[in-house]
Amino acid sequence: MGLLLLQEITELPDYNKISFKEQAHVPLEEVLPDASPQALDLLGRFLLYPPLQRIAASQALLHQYFFTAPLPAHPSELPIPHRPGGPTPKVHPGPPHVHDFHVDQPLEESLLNPELIRPFILEG
Repeated sequence: MGLLLLQEITELPDYNKISFKEQAHVPLEEVLPDASPQALDLLGRFLLYPPLQRIAASQALLHQYFFTAPLPAHPSELPIPHRPGGPTPKVHPGPPHVHDFHVDQPLEESLLNPELIRPFILEG
């Protein structure tokens, strides 16, 4: 979770009751070598010790990670992995491929209008 400064360590609750072993910093790029730069940036903004420095959920939803290919998709649109010689995969049931979301429309408007997501909610 990043490096702590001495001042940040002393501000932790129960600072005197906890002992931290010194650990070498390992960059996220080494931990998650297949992650995109956008994914690493967003994850790095979440994984901070000081809570006030972490990215807010409302800001995280607007992060470039969510607008970079591959874009979010309904489960029925996702490819189903198939292992040679394995059983035939089942197809995800899902609503028709109707999308009312637009890249040019602010995300806040999409989230505040439940009619935009109604076609994606399975009834049952």
